[in-house]
Amino acid sequence: MSESIGSAAKGLKPCKRYIATHDVNGRSVYAESPEQVFHAVQDVGGMARSYSVSSVPAILENGADIKAYQAEDGATSFRRREIVLPQPGANLLVVDLEPGGVSMMHRTVSIDFSICCVGEIDHELDSGEKVRLYPGYHIVQRGTNHRWSNPSKDKPARFVACTLPCVPFDIAGQELKEVHVPNTPRSKL
Repeated sequence: MSESIGSAAKGLKPCKRYIATHDVNGRSVYAESPEQVFHAVQDVGGMARSYSVSSVPAILENGADIKAYQAEDGATSFRRREIVLPQPGANLLVVDLEPGGVSMMHRTVSIDFSICCVGEIDHELDSGEKVRLYPGYHIVQRGTNHRWSNPSKDKPARFVACTLPCVPFDIAGQELKEVHVPNTPRSKL
């Protein structure tokens, strides 16, 4: 995976994040924030961690969350690429899909709230069921095997996801575990 600044798919405007906080006088202000670092995934697009906190409820006192996020390393650093933080953390991710991009089939031990922002995005389950998302459409992803794809041959797409770890539970007699299936055949879109 390589890193880039701004966006991972050509043709998309760079994604900008603003962090609102308080100054020493208690006024609401915008904090400085690093450029988003996108981690490219060949034939898919890429992903950036837009924000992250190590716990929910988040600890905001004295800017602890901002300091941890702005650090060059650490569990909640803006440079990290994990989709889900260990319990009880939360991630806000920006995912860019290049034209024709298809992710591998995967599952995380989490509940994710994913919103299509740009373009059209297909969300496919291991059952073969599929829905097409348009800007504003969203998925509540509950630990299921799924993949993302951009059905367009010439336009990029983007979605934003908030990922929260969940308590593992049994599915058909097996405990929910994170799974990434490389070389999953592409769907016939």
